[in-house]
Amino acid sequence: MYTVAIVLFDAFTDIDFFLMRDIFGRLPQHWNVRVLGTKSEHISTLGLSVTTDGELSEASEADVVLITSGYKGVPAALNDDAFMKALSLNPNHQLIGSICAGSFILYRLGLLGGRQLTTHPDAKPALEAMGAEVQDQPLVIDGNIATAGGCLSALYLTGWVTERLFDTNVRREMHRQLLPAGQAATYEALIEETIQSAKVTPLPT
Repeated sequence: MYTVAIVLFDAFTDIDFFLMRDIFGRLPQHWNVRVLGTKSEHISTLGLSVTTDGELSEASEADVVLITSGYKGVPAALNDDAFMKALSLNPNHQLIGSICAGSFILYRLGLLGGRQLTTHPDAKPALEAMGAEVQDQPLVIDGNIATAGGCLSALYLTGWVTERLFDTNVRREMHRQLLPAGQAATYEALIEETIQSAKVTPLPT
């Protein structure tokens, strides 16, 4: 069974965390989802408390690591030495992803240098000012790292993880329960197309 780690911090964006946690919770037989942070609980932007399952340092042992977002939480996390030093990630052995401003954390960790990436449109100027090459896309996949822009792009990020670990059929089963009535085919086509078009073509060596 795979381990999927979702990284939290105070003032995280509610939907970014809860949507991903709910989606992965649809197929508990395939993975163990662990919520990791620097404290026993973290408080969301809207004031909801989430109990963590373990220390942030445990992310280094997970098969998948996903970084949540937060317009207040991310700047605080970037300035928290204990938080940043506890994250030791390796894209050679892990699938690593972020949603919205979570890409700032991956960039500061040095995991996105020289890679294309995306983030929430409101965060794009600040990330570009740091030197990042930000794309106006809902999902950008570069090797074992994927960045997603916009809260609802959690559909694409979780879909990418599931297709990498299993296959399209498992991903479809996971998403099937979430799609609006009468629009399942429309959403399914959009999810499939987005994941396929998000893959960055490696430059020739």
